[in-house]
Amino acid sequence: MFSRLRRHPLSAIVVLSIVLRVAVLARGGRVFDDPDNYLPMARSLASGEGFALGGRLTAYRPPLYPLLLVPAVGLGRWAYWGIGALHLGLGAGTVAMTAAAATRFGLSRRRAMVAAMVVACDPVLLWQSSSVMTETPAAFLVAAMLAGLSLGGRRGAIFGGIASGLAGLCRPSLLAISTLTIAAGLVAPLGRWRERLTRSTILAATTTIVLLPWMLRNLVAIGEPIWTTTHGGYTLALANNEVYYRDILDGPPGRVWTGDDQWHWWDSVNRETAGLTEPEADRFVRNQVLALARRQPLDFVRASIARLGRFWAVAPSEAVYPRPARVATMIWTIPLWTALALGVLRRPAWSWPTIAATMAVFGLTIVHLAFWTDLRMRAPIVPAIAILAAGAGTRSNEDGRGRDQVGLGSLGSG
Repeated sequence: MFSRLRRHPLSAIVVLSIVLRVAVLARGGRVFDDPDNYLPMARSLASGEGFALGGRLTAYRPPLYPLLLVPAVGLGRWAYWGIGALHLGLGAGTVAMTAAAATRFGLSRRRAMVAAMVVACDPVLLWQSSSVMTETPAAFLVAAMLAGLSLGGRRGAIFGGIASGLAGLCRPSLLAISTLTIAAGLVAPLGRWRERLTRSTILAATTTIVLLPWMLRNLVAIGEPIWTTTHGGYTLALANNEVYYRDILDGPPGRVWTGDDQWHWWDSVNRETAGLTEPEADRFVRNQVLALARRQPLDFVRASIARLGRFWAVAPSEAVYPRPARVATMIWTIPLWTALALGVLRRPAWSWPTIAATMAVFGLTIVHLAFWTDLRMRAPIVPAIAILAAGAGTRSNEDGRGRDQVGLGSLGSG
């Protein structure tokens, strides 16, 4: 077996990704953290009550991840093992999709293995595999979108659009990546104007078609055509309110917003939105943020700069994580960020289809200039970061082999 893994390095990297995630899961004591209540929603689906929380139909959370969890929660007392298997499969799939995309984007097989290794070992992705949160499936869908687009032509636009739509149904902030990629497809080098228009149109149409059933469900169940969730206003307000500005912007350096102050703010929001429907409450909270930004524009800019720093931080907060974890993350991240910067400067990073990876990095960064963020929020774009970083130091696509379609075995040589 070991000789076979040596002949097929991608298979070895996939196995490594599984082993590392198993080790992280083993530290959790057979308990998954579920701060966003995805498991209750999955149980509601499994019992035939639909997308509901507390017996009330909701669009507060995106639908895809609860659907993926339904088979696991159906296992009853074995649900932990079902969720673990789901996350291990998604993690392994993310590694394989990243390698396929990197190779078709024109990187050599060795550099594609580097990209796969980054995804397999990234500390943020590893840590998030122990939580019932969307980072793990979102990273898989970003990698799947890049792998789909790497096929090229109409087929690539269709498969990329399917993954793009599913990513939006998993984590709505990823639609910013889709939007920038569609726009980039119109202007990025490769193909005549008609070809560019065709691929962007197909990508946009396919993404929309995938989102459409959820919108129609919300129109019937909630009473409004909600394309994503009724959670966006809260996520925006969580990082843009007067209490947050006082505690974080004007508070002690390195402070993490949690505890009583955050709870009291959340309680005040609940009181203010009592009696409103979900969409009405979402708009109310969003409008409060817009009003605050108009009243205190400098504070909003300061907060955006601070969010940018947290999103791209080289280490997690010292107020939450022990020093060894922070140092290990820093040792991993600083060389990776250096390689990423060099990779973005390559000409292929701005050509189709590699520009989709570049747009993934910029798209999610732009979202979290305004919305709540911390280090884990960048987990979904780790496949894009890995591909761009793996291309550092090359002036162009390295060889024609990179455009071949590849599988686990065929990536083993080179």
